[in-house]
Amino acid sequence: MPSISIEIFDAKSMSRPIVCLENISCDEPVVAIKKRLSQKLSLPISQIALRLDVKGKNLKDDLIVQDLNLPSKGAHLYVRVLGPQIGWKTVFLLEYLGPLLIYPIFYLRPVEIYGPGASRHPMFYGVKFALVCWTFHYAKRLLETQFVHRFSNATMPLRNIFKNCGYYWAFAAFVSYFINHPLYTPPYFGFVQVATALIGFIICEFGNLSIHLLLRNLRPPGTKVRKIPMPDANPMTLMFNFVSCPNYTYEVGSWLCFSCMIQSLPALIFTFVGFYQMAMWAKCKHRNYIREFPKYPKHRRAIIPFTMVAQAFQAVVLCGGLGNRMTSLTDHIPKCMLPIANIPMFWYPLNFLQKNSIREVIMVVAERLLGEIMQLLSSPALPPLADLQIEFVKLSSAAEHWGTADVLRFISVRIKKDFIVVSGDFVSDVNLAPMLSLHAAENATLTCLLCDRVITGPVPGPKMKLSKGIGRDFIVLSENNQLLFNGSEEDCDETVAMNVDLLDKCRTAYFTDKYNDCHVYIMKKCVLNIIEKHRELTSLRADLIPYILEKQNAKDGCESTEHSGLDSLDEKIQKFSFGTTAVKSYQNPLKCFAYLLPPENGFIVGHVNTIGAYFEINKAIIRFLSSRFSEKIATGPIVGENDAISISDCYIAFTVCSGPKGAGEVRGTRLETPTIKRAVIGERCVLGPRTKIVNSLLMEGCQIGAGSQIINSIICKGAEIGENACLSSSIVVCEQVVPAKARVNNELVAPNNEVELEKWTEELW
Repeated sequence: MPSISIEIFDAKSMSRPIVCLENISCDEPVVAIKKRLSQKLSLPISQIALRLDVKGKNLKDDLIVQDLNLPSKGAHLYVRVLGPQIGWKTVFLLEYLGPLLIYPIFYLRPVEIYGPGASRHPMFYGVKFALVCWTFHYAKRLLETQFVHRFSNATMPLRNIFKNCGYYWAFAAFVSYFINHPLYTPPYFGFVQVATALIGFIICEFGNLSIHLLLRNLRPPGTKVRKIPMPDANPMTLMFNFVSCPNYTYEVGSWLCFSCMIQSLPALIFTFVGFYQMAMWAKCKHRNYIREFPKYPKHRRAIIPFTMVAQAFQAVVLCGGLGNRMTSLTDHIPKCMLPIANIPMFWYPLNFLQKNSIREVIMVVAERLLGEIMQLLSSPALPPLADLQIEFVKLSSAAEHWGTADVLRFISVRIKKDFIVVSGDFVSDVNLAPMLSLHAAENATLTCLLCDRVITGPVPGPKMKLSKGIGRDFIVLSENNQLLFNGSEEDCDETVAMNVDLLDKCRTAYFTDKYNDCHVYIMKKCVLNIIEKHRELTSLRADLIPYILEKQNAKDGCESTEHSGLDSLDEKIQKFSFGTTAVKSYQNPLKCFAYLLPPENGFIVGHVNTIGAYFEINKAIIRFLSSRFSEKIATGPIVGENDAISISDCYIAFTVCSGPKGAGEVRGTRLETPTIKRAVIGERCVLGPRTKIVNSLLMEGCQIGAGSQIINSIICKGAEIGENACLSSSIVVCEQVVPAKARVNNELVAPNNEVELEKWTEELW
């Protein structure tokens, strides 16, 4: 393996390197560098932490130099001296030894503490049981520390021992003083209360031990392999079916039983303080499990089993867009009302949210469409969305030109919690749970949905040169899918400006244009503070997201902290950690991540913002309507004079009719039956004999004359196609008439086009 030289800088004063290490092999671990550095600096290895950048995370000892992506020349690392350290195992032993020795002192009722005559008061038998339980618990903890738990070589600052020991030792004295006091009052229910609680205490203690033994056996000795903990043959481990940290669940149960047995308020206070601490640790571990294991059981809670999870998110569905990229259609039909398999487009993002158990929805619609949309949602014309609690927000005609960030600013008072923004043109059967898990596990400020298989297709109508970059998104991601840059090519100049600090911070970042931004974003509520303060931000994609990414990548995190809304859990874990969990601090509270949609998640992913995407998704969705969207969606047979019809991979509404035979036709012959392949036929359409409809979309109320052929075309609402007309790759807008025997190829048939119908000759195309 080749070798490199690494300059080591002091993380506090970076003026010049403090040492240069020569001939570092690329296959050496980080701990080997620390050993060499330890010799040169005359410091113990435990006091040395190496980083890729000044404010970055400490490098793990088992990382290989090659994985650090250091340059062959000019490689450098930063060292931080941690000060006096102490091993975790030593801290545990000291923490638990104190309560074991302190509690019996008060049990003896010394005169120095309780005064003369304390020994004359009889001692309740429950107090004796309390001594046995307390001693058993901390003796078990000491034995587990020595023989069950496996510890790495990790250390903590020596000063932490005073905080950790102070917590356990002080509470031991506090609880023991009152339980063993001569004036102690026995439990209200006497022996029954003591016996019942004692049995519960014993069960919980053995449950706690069972979980610790299972966790020990989960990882082979000498390895760092991590697995999802699952129950084994021991029935005590069945708690893993319900919570991620049953050892904490059992321990809290032990102390609740102890408090009940002895009926002591100080013991109950100790229990609740301990529960508060363990709940924070459990949530942190639960988050890490979700982050590390994509198939982690979704029904597990952090520490309390059988609890219902409150609805953590609101959703905002933006249906007020004008559809500026598909004006051939949206000039005549509002974008959110465009039918997809005979169902208005606005229904699909709502159905997507319902399928993903998101109940609270704020739906933003144009004022002129509000009544019609509300009527459709309450009528049997659409598949029901009964579980949704939809709050409608109407936009005036002037507000329809607002950007998406302007809309969020307008409705910000209605958003009470973290929220999901879904574009009104998002059509998909994707499972949102993995994206929500990623957002929670990474404690992200913003998470966006990226997909490399968004449905698109050719555009019927006149062939026009497309403006540059439509459909291409430029994305920069780190190795753990942290989003570093997200921009549309049409929003960029010929060169894309990149933050120079970005590559220095994330040396494994990579650039790609294979993914499309689906315009589905999970955001913390604090993002609304940014939108409110910076009113120049009008668009989510073009303004807000680049702003957040810029602050995320900035070296100075002061401004980002102002808007971060940093998870209070992380602050509390940092402040009140008593040494039983390693907690990592966050360098920058603004963090953006991308969920890269895997192939197995969802069959249909459509961002319907172009005519090509709209046309193709109508055909692609046919096979998945009932199975992936709603069982209430069903197709109907064609009703008419001809019973026979040739149909392949189509959606046909219930009220489609086969029209009367054309002039000179013989009724009932096989030749006069319509042929329909990979097409969508809307309500109340009438199809004449011998019609051929292939790869096409017919909206409601269309009339197709006998012998007509419609290929790769969109026929809008109420259009009429004359007999024996031939249309290919064309769009016929609402209520337009194509005369008989016309030949239409790559045309837009619209009233404002001033196209002379006589130019459509009878020549074959």
